[in-house]
Amino acid sequence: MNKVNVYGSFTQALFFSGMTAVPKLLLTHYKDLGLSDQELILIIQILSEMNVTPYPAPEVMAARMGTTTEHIEEIIAGLTRRKLIALEKKWNGEEKTWVNAFNLVGLIEELADRWAIERMLELETTQQPQVSAKAVSTERLVAIFEQEIGRPLTGLECEHITHWLTSCFTEELIIEALRRGVSAGIRNFRYIDSILREWEKKGFRTRAEVEADDIHFQARQEKKYQSKSGSRKNAANPDKYENFYL
Repeated sequence: MNKVNVYGSFTQALFFSGMTAVPKLLLTHYKDLGLSDQELILIIQILSEMNVTPYPAPEVMAARMGTTTEHIEEIIAGLTRRKLIALEKKWNGEEKTWVNAFNLVGLIEELADRWAIERMLELETTQQPQVSAKAVSTERLVAIFEQEIGRPLTGLECEHITHWLTSCFTEELIIEALRRGVSAGIRNFRYIDSILREWEKKGFRTRAEVEADDIHFQARQEKKYQSKSGSRKNAANPDKYENFYL
């Protein structure tokens, strides 16, 4: 077989072996998601097999990546803990049985969040002039977040803070939401955002309003507890004079 025929055969084999579509957002933002290069390659390996094999065997992926099966299982366990991938049961209609399968919904949701933030920031950039006071506030908040979280923020996380400020959340509310997240042991921007959105629904604009709501909630909870406690006490200890005059 001459060189031309070898090249032609290889080209045909290359394209007929199949293609794997890797989302550009994944390649662009995998570091923002905290993924290592090996974790990214493993996800690409899973994507390449999902249409044929919903659960590629760890030993197969280990052989492809030049590592051990144990290491692949460790990577899968780490991605599962971070809820970027999940293992589930899927019905195989041809074999009439349940089989293991990877689910990448968590990874897709994380990428969707970053896509949405980018789109909103683009709209805000085109529709609103940059205000220097906001820039100063962003820098100050970034410094506070980095100190509390214990690491430098990513570019997207800094943009998230800018979005909060342009959404009319005050600095003191953002810091209060951060403080509550840290106190709960959750240093996640999605969790902090959920706190701010809840306060937005209630119309809170200051920390004093939030604290007043906390006091009101605590009072209602105590009243509810006392009411239940009193009911149980009365049921267990009826009035000692109840049957005196019967």
